[in-house]
Amino acid sequence: MGMLDKLRGGAAPPAKVTDPVCGMTIDPKTAAGTSTHAGHTFYFCAPSCKRKFDADPHKYMGHHAH
Repeated sequence: MGMLDKLRGGAAPPAKVTDPVCGMTIDPKTAAGTSTHAGHTFYFCAPSCKRKFDADPHKYMGHHAH
């Protein structure tokens, strides 16, 4: 976490994340979309993965939740 993030009170996103739908490793800064569920932010490689997740988040949260 950088100094600016500390001042803003937020944490910087991780360097790499896993799309919970397809398992692809992506950079959160270039993610095609995000969703927040159960207090976690999830990042997606494509809008289609975000739509699948949003339709049934519990199906995808188990083994890919951060």
